[in-house]
Amino acid sequence: MKSILKRIELIMLSGVLLLATSCSDEFFDINKDPNNPTSAALSQLLTNSQVAIAGATGLSTTGLSSHLSVFMHQTVRRGDPDRYGTLGNSFMINACWQQLYDIALQDLEVMIESAQNVPEGQVANLEYAGVGKLMKAYAYSVMVDVWGDLPYSEAHQLAEFQNPKFDDDAEIYPQLLSLIDEGISNIEASTSSEPLKPGADDLIYGGNNSRWIKFGKTLKLRMLNQLRMVSNVDDQIKGLITEGDLISSSGDDFQLMYGTSVSPDNRHNGFVIDYANQTKTYYISPWFWDVMKGNNPDIFSGISDPRVPYYFHKQLLPGEAPQNPSERLDADGFLTIHFGSNGPNQAQAQDVSQTVLGIYPVGGWYDDGSGATVTANTGTGAAPERMLTYYTVLYLQAELALDGVIDGDPRDLLQEAMQASFEKVNEVVAGTGTTQNVPTIEQDAIDEYIASVLEEFDAGDADRQLEIILTEKWIAGFGNSIDSYNDYRRKGYPAIFDPNSDTGPFALITSSPTPFLVSLPWRAEDLNLNQNAPAQKNPTMDRVFWDPN
Repeated sequence: MKSILKRIELIMLSGVLLLATSCSDEFFDINKDPNNPTSAALSQLLTNSQVAIAGATGLSTTGLSSHLSVFMHQTVRRGDPDRYGTLGNSFMINACWQQLYDIALQDLEVMIESAQNVPEGQVANLEYAGVGKLMKAYAYSVMVDVWGDLPYSEAHQLAEFQNPKFDDDAEIYPQLLSLIDEGISNIEASTSSEPLKPGADDLIYGGNNSRWIKFGKTLKLRMLNQLRMVSNVDDQIKGLITEGDLISSSGDDFQLMYGTSVSPDNRHNGFVIDYANQTKTYYISPWFWDVMKGNNPDIFSGISDPRVPYYFHKQLLPGEAPQNPSERLDADGFLTIHFGSNGPNQAQAQDVSQTVLGIYPVGGWYDDGSGATVTANTGTGAAPERMLTYYTVLYLQAELALDGVIDGDPRDLLQEAMQASFEKVNEVVAGTGTTQNVPTIEQDAIDEYIASVLEEFDAGDADRQLEIILTEKWIAGFGNSIDSYNDYRRKGYPAIFDPNSDTGPFALITSSPTPFLVSLPWRAEDLNLNQNAPAQKNPTMDRVFWDPN
């Protein structure tokens, strides 16, 4: 309930749409109450939009990764993400679209307008304008990547366009790249004379301009990497790499850090869902588990990942009986369900038995083998929503080097990326404030794992090496599945579970009549109300413009 109330508060705040005017003018205007302003402050708009974007992309009730982690076989959920059954009237589609369009992007439009268009004789707040443009570019890039065509040029202009057209996704991307350049230029042109500057209201970078600029250039690199599948942008990519002003350490990561507060509840959304609530939502994908445990015969066979007890927590002890008959119960207590299952136990409740999200993605519980049943007091919920990170930059460069777009040894870059991925786990765990005695992943264990993966890399051809890079990126990104969803559509990796050709022990009870969704359906409500909206797409066939497959 608290989580729902928090969303309601965000929606109410986003409804404040009038442009800000001079504080002194309002204070001395006898027809206005200075204690009840008719416009939202830049600081409120910035904070609100950041919270909304983090919630709309991550593992939350309204988050894209709630669905995409199922599509990418990192988690399993019953309901419409199972068997790729997501429709335009799906709750997630409605809620995420609303979080982005009706809250985050609306607030950012007002923030940018208010920061730039100040009364004559006053100084514009260019830092706020620049940060707003970078966040707007990020939010829209995510939406284009998963939905394709969108209202853009006529969006958030209700006075002029009550029925905004859906712009072609291939035409939106170049505008977003230009918007990034504008945002960076605004920040670089900002001066000390600006009356308002982001600070504590900036939940991501705390008003650190150099980190915002690094983020903007890194976002541009990620977008160009996707764009290069259909357009020659190699020179632009080389220019960004040569310039070098990219996210260069975990301290530059574009992430929103959740805390431990219960009232108001600012814990990680995934923690609230699976620890604070009585009814669990996320099961761990047996495909993901087996890859990390070294049980998949096709990749990393026999290589056990040291991150497993940080990623997942088993509520059962080895040999302990589950709450109900189960679909998958290993000897070590790992319990889950199967994607696309139509077996006799597919709907059995396992709230006190199922393996849950661990300390790394959501600030939950480290798996120390005690088999503890999780509650709201098991863990802290203090963990970041990781949206664009240093390790992602390294995996991206490893892919570019492998494809010959940039100089550098893809093997060395892969090694650096894996090292950064492990260091991020240790960093996140340290930041949770856990009361558990959680050990640091020792460098010896990291070195052993990396050496085993590199041995497979050295033995493979270019296609196999690409698979290894993108599979490691998939593992590292657990908690935010947008990049992996994009990678799979761009390059066909990481390999994912196919319920229709499963040859495992549950082959007779898994199936999916709907093929993999190559884009998400549009929100049905928008199509019904917007006279200029297209007919609903076929998300199993209608690809995003940069997807050449």
